[in-house]
Amino acid sequence: MTNVSARISKRSVDALPVPETGEARLWDTEVRGFLCRAYPSSRKTYAIKYRFGRTQRIYTLGTHGDLTPDTARAEAQAALAKVRSGLDPAVAKQELRDALTVAALIDKYLQEGPKEDRLNGEPKRASSWANDASNLNCHVRPLLGRVVACAVTTDQAEAALAAIQSGKTARKADGARKRGRVRITGGIGAARRVRGAASALYAWAIRNKHATENPFSGIKMGDAPVRERFLTRAEVGRLLDTVADMETTGALHPSFGDAIRLLLLTGARRTEILGLQWSEVDLTNGLLVLPPARTKAGGKNGIRRIDLSPPALEVLSRRQAGAADLGAYVFPALRGGAGHLIGLRPAFLRVCAQAGLDGLRVHDLRHSYASFAIADGASLHLVGKLLGHANTRSTERYAHIDRTMTRDAAASIAAKIMPGGRADTAEVIRLGATGR
Repeated sequence: MTNVSARISKRSVDALPVPETGEARLWDTEVRGFLCRAYPSSRKTYAIKYRFGRTQRIYTLGTHGDLTPDTARAEAQAALAKVRSGLDPAVAKQELRDALTVAALIDKYLQEGPKEDRLNGEPKRASSWANDASNLNCHVRPLLGRVVACAVTTDQAEAALAAIQSGKTARKADGARKRGRVRITGGIGAARRVRGAASALYAWAIRNKHATENPFSGIKMGDAPVRERFLTRAEVGRLLDTVADMETTGALHPSFGDAIRLLLLTGARRTEILGLQWSEVDLTNGLLVLPPARTKAGGKNGIRRIDLSPPALEVLSRRQAGAADLGAYVFPALRGGAGHLIGLRPAFLRVCAQAGLDGLRVHDLRHSYASFAIADGASLHLVGKLLGHANTRSTERYAHIDRTMTRDAAASIAAKIMPGGRADTAEVIRLGATGR
């Protein structure tokens, strides 16, 4: 073994001879224990030699080329400082190697998380777990999958979310869902969803001792803009007339038409109607009875009961009477199979284009149902019950509609107090004071 001493620099490392056998060592004259090792393969590595307890060890910092001499010296000083404080860098490095990668953590979370969730008494819906799986597998795994999970920093998490927002993970993918092809998109919305899924992943990892910190929890991205679109009565009439006309001409399948009608007449969520099963329909009592697993707030609210109006009952009765083979779903898949109807959004957009209703989404039918309920005198509390909200915060978005009603009521009362609007405040007070 050859041993030489000099200040470790690019020149001295390049000058270190490659041995035919064994290794050659260049010892740094500035940092005690810092060295460069050369092998017959021409590979050169930076390392430190130190004593930990009664044992002498050599800890490799990295390869010359991957590390510069100055970077290696800084890492050597940091590692030797750990030794002096009682930490063995070689043991820490082995523990890091044995730790789960982000990819392995995702696999573990998606496999064990739902089982633990069910034991807790408030299980997350299967569709929510599917959304988590999609966000983690399509975005987090490609960007951070090889990184040790417990070593991911907030800076790395922020960089990953920025990459998702810029569209780095966007692509088309086959087999991401049971039927059809899915497009994986980027953007701020995707980044927000990934942040939520990744934060839940690390919260679970901390509970199960796979991590000690959540690198996604403190990242601020701003709240998503609230998109509100409420149909007027005239627009509702135009929408329903267009649905009927397109059904008559064959431009719209009746299943899509009836799904749109039920969404508008019940205020239910899209998944609640498209996945509706006949076992959940009680025509006798005029109810839809949805189990907790089928509703967004089922874990807190339990079974959701949706009262059916006469028009909604008529839609369901007609579908039941017209079904050649009454299967499990009220809206079975059009192409056969055991699934339910899919493709409502593009069908709905065709209807909106024909009806001249710009900027309308399927979810806006639910908003419109709530706005009509408030216009009919329903309180925000009652609207929350009708929509199946878990808390009042979800219903507060309709508060401005409620305030419009109270403002109109106040104006109406004022008109009765001051007919024609001619009396000013002082006059009203004077009249009240004299009893006139």
